[in-house]
Amino acid sequence: MKTGFEIVYQEHGLGGALYSVRFEGEEQSELDKFLENKRVKASREFDFLVSRLEDMVDSFGFKEHFFKIEEGSIKDSLAAFHYDNGPLRLYCLRWSSVLLIAGSGGIKKTRTYQDDRVLYEAAETLQRVDQMIQARQKSREIVIDANTGLIEGNLIFTFDTIQS
Repeated sequence: MKTGFEIVYQEHGLGGALYSVRFEGEEQSELDKFLENKRVKASREFDFLVSRLEDMVDSFGFKEHFFKIEEGSIKDSLAAFHYDNGPLRLYCLRWSSVLLIAGSGGIKKTRTYQDDRVLYEAAETLQRVDQMIQARQKSREIVIDANTGLIEGNLIFTFDTIQS
């Protein structure tokens, strides 16, 4: 497991703010790595998924019906973004209809994401990230603008600051 990460701004539009996770020592965010992955790009759903993500940022917002939200537990914001129920999955933290924090994902070939090591690790990591963001928001170390989804505050984290 990585030792630290940062929540990094990706883009903002009328629909809301898109952020991603960038792990310590890495140049690219998880979203950028997902979007540049050759297997992901070869998926039939890739262009549709990217276009829908851009539409959400530009105007639609991160509405619940675009996501499979029962991926995580009732205590977290984990959601799977996919297009037309295809196998391509991008795991995200959907904090509201104006804030999305994108993680990683891949092509789902198993019945559940738990049966796929890559997808399971992407989801599990985001669940831990979500806990840490929730703690910082509760302590007011970070503040999320409810209207724009923009985040202010200390967005640099270490995994040793959370209890497993």
